[in-house]
Amino acid sequence: MKTAPELVRALLVVGLLPLAARAAPTGLNQIPTPDLVPWKQLTLQVANGNTGVTGSAPVWHAPQVEPQTQFGLPWNMEAGLDVAPYNAQLDYRPELNIKWVPINEDYYVPAAAIGVTQLGLGFTPGYYLVASKTVNYSEIAYQKFRAHHRNIKLRGFRVVAGIQGSGNVWRALVGSDYEVSDHFIVEADWISGAKNAVSLGGVLVINQHDSVTLALLRENDMNRLSGVILQLTHTFDVTDPFTW
Repeated sequence: MKTAPELVRALLVVGLLPLAARAAPTGLNQIPTPDLVPWKQLTLQVANGNTGVTGSAPVWHAPQVEPQTQFGLPWNMEAGLDVAPYNAQLDYRPELNIKWVPINEDYYVPAAAIGVTQLGLGFTPGYYLVASKTVNYSEIAYQKFRAHHRNIKLRGFRVVAGIQGSGNVWRALVGSDYEVSDHFIVEADWISGAKNAVSLGGVLVINQHDSVTLALLRENDMNRLSGVILQLTHTFDVTDPFTW
Protein backbone atom coordinates (compact mmCIF):
# COMPACT_ATOMS: atom_id res chain seq x y z
CA MET A 1 0.00 0.00 0.00
CA LYS A 2 1.25 3.47 -0.89
CA THR A 3 1.98 5.91 1.92
CA ALA A 4 0.40 9.38 1.89
CA PRO A 5 3.57 11.09 0.55
CA GLU A 6 3.81 8.48 -2.22
CA LEU A 7 0.18 9.08 -3.21
CA VAL A 8 0.76 12.84 -3.29
CA ARG A 9 3.85 12.35 -5.46
CA ALA A 10 1.92 10.11 -7.87
CA LEU A 11 -0.89 12.65 -8.13
CA LEU A 12 1.60 15.42 -8.88
CA VAL A 13 3.27 13.44 -11.64
CA VAL A 14 -0.11 12.91 -13.31
CA GLY A 15 -1.27 16.44 -12.61
CA LEU A 16 1.80 17.97 -14.24
CA LEU A 17 0.94 16.23 -17.50
CA PRO A 18 -2.26 17.77 -18.96
CA LEU A 19 -4.42 15.25 -20.81
CA ALA A 20 -4.47 17.25 -24.04
CA ALA A 21 -0.70 17.61 -24.05
CA ARG A 22 -0.21 13.83 -24.15
CA ALA A 23 -0.78 13.93 -27.90
CA ALA A 24 2.43 15.95 -28.30
CA PRO A 25 5.64 14.13 -29.39
CA THR A 26 7.96 12.78 -26.66
CA GLY A 27 10.77 15.14 -27.64
CA LEU A 28 11.40 18.77 -28.52
CA ASN A 29 11.90 20.01 -32.08
CA GLN A 30 15.27 18.25 -32.47
CA ILE A 31 16.32 16.68 -29.19
CA PRO A 32 14.88 13.89 -27.01
CA THR A 33 13.36 14.45 -23.58
CA PRO A 34 12.44 12.12 -20.69
CA ASP A 35 8.81 12.15 -21.88
CA LEU A 36 7.39 8.72 -22.72
CA VAL A 37 4.49 7.35 -24.71
CA PRO A 38 2.21 5.76 -22.06
CA TRP A 39 2.13 1.96 -21.74
CA LYS A 40 -0.02 0.26 -24.42
CA GLN A 41 -0.25 3.45 -26.49
CA LEU A 42 1.12 3.82 -30.00
CA THR A 43 2.23 7.06 -31.64
CA LEU A 44 2.26 7.35 -35.43
CA GLN A 45 4.21 10.26 -36.92
CA VAL A 46 5.02 11.66 -40.33
CA ALA A 47 7.94 14.09 -40.55
CA ASN A 48 9.92 15.80 -43.29
CA GLY A 49 13.39 14.25 -43.42
CA ASN A 50 14.73 17.02 -45.64
CA THR A 51 14.53 20.22 -43.59
CA GLY A 52 16.52 22.49 -45.93
CA VAL A 53 15.01 25.65 -47.43
CA THR A 54 17.96 26.59 -49.67
CA GLY A 55 20.05 24.88 -52.33
CA SER A 56 18.98 22.78 -55.29
CA ALA A 57 16.61 20.52 -53.32
CA PRO A 58 14.63 22.50 -50.71
CA VAL A 59 11.99 20.77 -48.63
CA TRP A 60 9.09 21.84 -50.87
CA HIS A 61 10.77 20.22 -53.89
CA ALA A 62 12.06 17.10 -52.12
CA PRO A 63 10.23 16.64 -48.80
CA GLN A 64 11.59 13.14 -47.99
CA VAL A 65 8.59 11.98 -45.95
CA GLU A 66 9.66 9.76 -43.04
CA PRO A 67 7.13 7.50 -41.25
CA GLN A 68 7.87 7.13 -37.54
CA THR A 69 6.35 5.14 -34.67
CA GLN A 70 6.75 5.04 -30.88
CA PHE A 71 5.20 2.42 -28.59
CA GLY A 72 4.84 2.74 -24.82
CA LEU A 73 6.40 -0.15 -22.91
CA PRO A 74 6.34 -1.11 -19.22
CA TRP A 75 9.26 -0.32 -16.89
CA ASN A 76 9.41 3.34 -17.97
CA MET A 77 10.44 2.56 -21.53
CA GLU A 78 9.38 3.23 -25.09
CA ALA A 79 10.58 1.88 -28.43
CA GLY A 80 10.17 3.15 -31.95
CA LEU A 81 10.55 1.99 -35.51
CA ASP A 82 11.24 4.60 -38.19
CA VAL A 83 11.84 4.39 -41.91
CA ALA A 84 14.54 6.76 -43.19
CA PRO A 85 16.97 7.13 -46.13
CA TYR A 86 20.40 5.68 -45.40
CA ASN A 87 22.31 6.95 -48.44
CA ALA A 88 22.41 9.79 -50.97
CA GLN A 89 20.19 7.81 -53.36
CA LEU A 90 17.38 8.02 -50.75
CA ASP A 91 17.08 4.27 -50.33
CA TYR A 92 14.86 3.75 -47.27
CA ARG A 93 15.49 1.24 -44.48
CA PRO A 94 13.97 0.66 -41.03
CA GLU A 95 15.76 1.83 -37.91
CA LEU A 96 14.99 1.13 -34.25
CA ASN A 97 15.22 3.43 -31.25
CA ILE A 98 14.80 2.72 -27.52
CA LYS A 99 14.40 5.06 -24.54
CA TRP A 100 14.50 4.31 -20.82
CA VAL A 101 13.64 6.74 -18.01
CA PRO A 102 15.29 5.48 -14.79
CA ILE A 103 14.53 8.68 -12.83
CA ASN A 104 11.17 10.47 -12.69
CA GLU A 105 10.93 14.15 -11.82
CA ASP A 106 10.28 15.16 -8.21
CA TYR A 107 10.41 18.39 -6.23
CA TYR A 108 14.21 18.54 -6.33
CA VAL A 109 15.17 15.75 -8.71
CA PRO A 110 15.09 16.17 -12.50
CA ALA A 111 13.78 13.45 -14.78
CA ALA A 112 16.48 11.61 -16.70
CA ALA A 113 16.48 9.42 -19.80
CA ILE A 114 19.00 7.39 -21.74
CA GLY A 115 18.47 6.03 -25.22
CA VAL A 116 19.86 4.57 -28.40
CA THR A 117 18.85 5.57 -31.91
CA GLN A 118 19.44 4.54 -35.53
CA LEU A 119 19.76 0.81 -34.83
CA GLY A 120 19.57 -0.59 -38.34
CA LEU A 121 21.53 -1.90 -41.32
CA GLY A 122 23.43 0.95 -42.97
CA PHE A 123 23.01 3.42 -40.07
CA THR A 124 25.52 4.58 -37.46
CA PRO A 125 24.00 4.05 -33.98
CA GLY A 126 23.50 7.08 -31.77
CA TYR A 127 23.32 7.45 -28.00
CA TYR A 128 22.02 10.13 -25.66
CA LEU A 129 21.59 11.10 -22.04
CA VAL A 130 19.15 13.90 -21.19
CA ALA A 131 17.63 15.41 -18.06
CA SER A 132 14.71 17.80 -17.64
CA LYS A 133 13.29 19.90 -14.80
CA THR A 134 10.05 21.83 -14.55
CA VAL A 135 11.18 25.22 -13.27
CA ASN A 136 7.88 26.00 -11.53
CA TYR A 137 7.25 22.44 -10.28
CA SER A 138 6.77 23.52 -6.66
CA GLU A 139 4.35 26.31 -7.60
CA ILE A 140 2.22 23.95 -9.68
CA ALA A 141 2.23 21.35 -6.92
CA TYR A 142 1.32 23.89 -4.23
CA GLN A 143 -1.49 25.34 -6.33
CA LYS A 144 -3.13 21.93 -6.83
CA PHE A 145 -3.81 21.60 -3.10
CA ARG A 146 -5.24 25.07 -2.50
CA ALA A 147 -9.01 24.68 -2.71
CA HIS A 148 -9.74 28.36 -3.34
CA HIS A 149 -7.34 28.36 -6.32
CA ARG A 150 -8.77 25.36 -8.14
CA ASN A 151 -9.98 27.57 -10.98
CA ILE A 152 -6.47 28.95 -11.60
CA LYS A 153 -4.05 26.87 -13.65
CA LEU A 154 -0.31 27.51 -13.74
CA ARG A 155 1.52 26.46 -16.90
CA GLY A 156 4.64 24.34 -16.85
CA PHE A 157 8.00 25.77 -17.93
CA ARG A 158 10.71 23.15 -18.42
CA VAL A 159 14.42 23.11 -19.28
CA VAL A 160 16.25 20.18 -20.87
CA ALA A 161 19.99 19.46 -21.15
CA GLY A 162 22.10 16.52 -22.18
CA ILE A 163 24.58 14.99 -24.60
CA GLN A 164 24.29 12.80 -27.69
CA GLY A 165 26.92 10.86 -29.55
CA SER A 166 27.38 9.02 -32.81
CA GLY A 167 30.65 7.29 -33.62
CA ASN A 168 33.36 9.28 -31.83
CA VAL A 169 31.54 12.62 -32.01
CA TRP A 170 29.60 13.96 -29.02
CA ARG A 171 27.36 17.02 -29.01
CA ALA A 172 25.75 19.12 -26.28
CA LEU A 173 21.94 19.38 -26.15
CA VAL A 174 19.97 22.26 -24.63
CA GLY A 175 16.25 22.97 -24.88
CA SER A 176 13.13 24.30 -23.25
CA ASP A 177 9.37 24.17 -23.60
CA TYR A 178 6.53 26.24 -22.19
CA GLU A 179 2.90 25.16 -22.01
CA VAL A 180 1.04 28.26 -23.17
CA SER A 181 -2.32 26.47 -22.95
CA ASP A 182 -3.78 22.97 -23.06
CA HIS A 183 -3.52 23.19 -26.84
CA PHE A 184 -0.25 25.01 -27.57
CA ILE A 185 3.35 24.44 -26.45
CA VAL A 186 6.31 26.65 -27.40
CA GLU A 187 9.57 24.74 -27.93
CA ALA A 188 13.18 25.75 -28.53
CA ASP A 189 16.35 23.68 -28.61
CA TRP A 190 19.97 23.65 -29.74
CA ILE A 191 22.55 21.05 -30.75
CA SER A 192 26.24 21.99 -30.74
CA GLY A 193 28.34 21.63 -33.88
CA ALA A 194 28.72 23.82 -36.94
CA LYS A 195 26.26 21.90 -39.12
CA ASN A 196 23.69 21.43 -36.38
CA ALA A 197 21.11 24.06 -35.54
CA VAL A 198 19.10 26.10 -33.09
CA SER A 199 15.33 25.84 -33.46
CA LEU A 200 12.22 27.71 -32.41
CA GLY A 201 8.72 26.35 -32.92
CA GLY A 202 5.58 25.09 -31.35
CA VAL A 203 3.19 22.18 -31.01
CA LEU A 204 -0.49 22.64 -31.77
CA VAL A 205 -2.29 19.99 -29.69
CA ILE A 206 -5.60 19.43 -31.49
CA ASN A 207 -6.92 16.89 -28.98
CA GLN A 208 -5.56 14.07 -26.82
CA HIS A 209 -4.79 12.06 -29.97
CA ASP A 210 -3.48 14.51 -32.58
CA SER A 211 -0.88 17.26 -32.76
CA VAL A 212 1.10 19.25 -35.31
CA THR A 213 4.70 20.41 -34.77
CA LEU A 214 6.20 23.27 -36.79
CA ALA A 215 9.65 24.72 -36.16
CA LEU A 216 12.21 26.95 -37.87
CA LEU A 217 15.94 26.09 -37.94
CA ARG A 218 19.11 28.15 -38.16
CA GLU A 219 22.39 26.31 -38.61
CA ASN A 220 25.06 27.27 -36.10
CA ASP A 221 27.43 28.46 -38.84
CA MET A 222 24.77 30.54 -40.63
CA ASN A 223 23.06 33.85 -39.86
CA ARG A 224 19.79 33.15 -41.64
CA LEU A 225 16.95 30.64 -41.77
CA SER A 226 18.28 27.27 -42.89
CA GLY A 227 15.45 24.82 -42.41
CA VAL A 228 11.93 23.97 -41.31
CA ILE A 229 10.48 20.99 -39.45
CA LEU A 230 6.92 19.76 -39.92
CA GLN A 231 5.62 16.75 -38.04
CA LEU A 232 2.13 15.25 -37.73
CA THR A 233 1.44 13.01 -34.73
CA HIS A 234 -1.41 10.65 -33.86
CA THR A 235 -1.47 8.70 -30.57
CA PHE A 236 -3.98 6.03 -29.57
CA ASP A 237 -4.49 3.14 -27.15
CA VAL A 238 -3.83 -0.12 -29.00
CA THR A 239 -6.36 -1.93 -26.79
CA ASP A 240 -9.10 0.56 -27.71
CA PRO A 241 -8.00 2.34 -30.90
CA PHE A 242 -11.38 3.78 -31.88
CA THR A 243 -12.19 5.60 -28.62
CA TRP A 244 -12.03 9.41 -28.92
